[in-house]
Amino acid sequence: MTFAIEDLGRAPYLPVLERMRALHAEVASGTAPGRILLVEHEPVYTAGRATPAAEVTDGIVPIERGGKVTWHGPGQLTVYPVVPLPKRDVRDWLQRLERLGIAVCAEFGLTAQASVDGTGVFVGGRKVASIGVAVQRWVNLHGIGINVCVADTPWQAVRPCGLDPSIMADLSTVAGRPVTMAEARAAVARAAFVLAGEPAAR
Repeated sequence: MTFAIEDLGRAPYLPVLERMRALHAEVASGTAPGRILLVEHEPVYTAGRATPAAEVTDGIVPIERGGKVTWHGPGQLTVYPVVPLPKRDVRDWLQRLERLGIAVCAEFGLTAQASVDGTGVFVGGRKVASIGVAVQRWVNLHGIGINVCVADTPWQAVRPCGLDPSIMADLSTVAGRPVTMAEARAAVARAAFVLAGEPAAR
């Protein structure tokens, strides 16, 4: 099975969130096929289910994904696979998202590793992609944010996913050359096959 990819370009967070939730309802009810949304968000902080209430301050958007507070914005490619899980196994699904991130890194000559808990992808100990999902009716919501060319500044305001901000990096930094959003989008499209088919290998 393959999934259509829809590139939303650069867009504010809330309209995309509404669109993703509406598409999820259609996919879960069987009235629409799964689809992968790509977007470069306008700057926003979001809070996942594990965020302590005291950390959900004004301007932070609480959402249903796992994890804590993180940032989305210019220079980050966010990938939302609104698709049925290939098997009813959330761990398998998180591994697939990790494999997607690892495959994207490989396109730029980078050897990446999955996190130990299914929440990200690292190159040389620096986190270049963050994962946070909600699985409802065995259809995925939210996804993986791949840092392509992101300044350090946005991470300093929070502990991204509960980590020290210094651990965050982007593909451009670890590759030692500018990586464009167009290159990242193309790399995701080529790697998207890992989200379907047989169980993900480690």
